[in-house]
Amino acid sequence: MNETLRAALATHRRNTRLLRRRPDLVAQGVLVPLVVMVLSAVLFGAWGDSWPVGMVDRAKTEQSARVLDAFEESSSNVEPYFRTIETDPEKAESMIRDGRLQLLVEIPEDFDTTGRVEITTYNINTDATKNLRLRVEDALNIHDQRSGAMTVAADLRTVQPQDVTRSAYIAGSLTLLALLLGAVLLAANLFAMEHEGRTGKELLMSPRGAGAAAQGTVLTATAVAYLSALPTFLTGLLLFGFRPDPAALGLVALFMLPVLVAAAGLGVLLAQVLREHRAVQPPIILTAIATFFVCGGFVGVDGMPPVARAISEWWPASRIFEWANPVLHRFSDSFPAGQWVWAVVAALLGVLAAAWAGRREQAAPRNNGQ
Repeated sequence: MNETLRAALATHRRNTRLLRRRPDLVAQGVLVPLVVMVLSAVLFGAWGDSWPVGMVDRAKTEQSARVLDAFEESSSNVEPYFRTIETDPEKAESMIRDGRLQLLVEIPEDFDTTGRVEITTYNINTDATKNLRLRVEDALNIHDQRSGAMTVAADLRTVQPQDVTRSAYIAGSLTLLALLLGAVLLAANLFAMEHEGRTGKELLMSPRGAGAAAQGTVLTATAVAYLSALPTFLTGLLLFGFRPDPAALGLVALFMLPVLVAAAGLGVLLAQVLREHRAVQPPIILTAIATFFVCGGFVGVDGMPPVARAISEWWPASRIFEWANPVLHRFSDSFPAGQWVWAVVAALLGVLAAAWAGRREQAAPRNNGQ
């Protein structure tokens, strides 16, 4: 056991030196979460999601003015739903045809007698239509409530004092993703380099064989994953309003330790099977991105469509977002015992996966001396 441990530590020291010379082996684990963070924030309105609209009042009465005021005051917890950029009828109609307006709200001349508001949209899909209806109805409800026309009013309590912003939630999830992705990719890249760097034969000839090297790679990937996630964490901290409590952050980091061992073991096994790091990276990166969007990283699983909830039921990585995010954002004080047991069992499976990869490497056929 001592010899195996020393061999694993020796591999870890060699891997550390290798990573200093080959920062490209760490780059994907650092860059992918950062790119996903920026894209998520921009595309899904983390810093604002108001729509450019045209507001045309042809009636110009006191009642029509109240409708326009309601549209102006309708807002989410981020910013107003609508931003009026055109009120001239001809210019607004031209802009909606050219796709420069999300929608055109027109109040006809006979509004006071008909109560009818005409809304034109630009080439939207079904999901956007659903969102549009919500926003328009929110504005009209404001009008009806003030005019006394509303018979039933819903008291929507969508924001609580302890809530976190969408951007902060995304930043927290991507910090978790950066840890996972860093561990898997680092382990896979390092173990694949044994084959690509033609050092596999030396491992097989060493006293403890490829098994100790596989466990050493798990150790390196687990330790370096914390460093590779640091840029994502700092970006969330500085630009996305991510403000985790230090104690909660430390608890999550501790919980992630056995999870990262499991992820690193999986990375070693994938590298042994696929051999080339160019073959290993695409499926790992795509799976990580899909996990973030489908399994609770972008929004909670309970807010996802039925298909995503069904996938999350059986996909183990979704548990990380479901369990760690509440602790990270102080909705929960600790991880239940069952979740710790799950993480430790996952770590044991990761160690076994690395050991199996080492055995497979020992028995793998060699070509051209490798």
